[in-house]
Amino acid sequence: MRHVRAILAAAVLGASSAVFAGGTVHQVLVGPGNTYTPANITIEAGDTIDWVWVAGIHGVSSGEGGLFDGLFNSGLRSAPWTYSFTFTQAFVEDNPRPDNRYPYYCAPHWQQGMIGSVTVIIPEPACPADLNNSGAVYVQDLLILLGEWGPCKGCESDLNGSGAVDVQDLLLLLGAWGPC
Repeated sequence: MRHVRAILAAAVLGASSAVFAGGTVHQVLVGPGNTYTPANITIEAGDTIDWVWVAGIHGVSSGEGGLFDGLFNSGLRSAPWTYSFTFTQAFVEDNPRPDNRYPYYCAPHWQQGMIGSVTVIIPEPACPADLNNSGAVYVQDLLILLGEWGPCKGCESDLNGSGAVDVQDLLLLLGAWGPC
């Protein structure tokens, strides 16, 4: 079994990995007055928020009710200023929140209603054989599949749902090789 894995891995090690462009950049205006515009925004994992100061001295601090939770923080700034933060899938997985909603506030103005939130949508993988959610099926996915070889219940590498990672799953993965 170990020899089969080594041969398959060696056969595809020369494949190149895909390079993907970054996500969408969304803009939230900070000010005028004690406002964020839009205050609540929904984005996809990998997207970036640019908070752009247009007036006043304000901040962007993650948390609710004036309680900083330590996830992101611009500090107090005045216009012109831009603070950017990218909400990656890894960030969402490492910092789970109900409905993937990340509230934020302006420290000196939250009691005047200067609050907002970012809701992050995790898109479904473009193809089930993309085991590492990279947007393509390449060597890393093959190595994940080979590492889970054998009987399993509910493991992602069981592409055909048979209860085991085997040759049929390997063939499905190889059939999906390349960008999703």
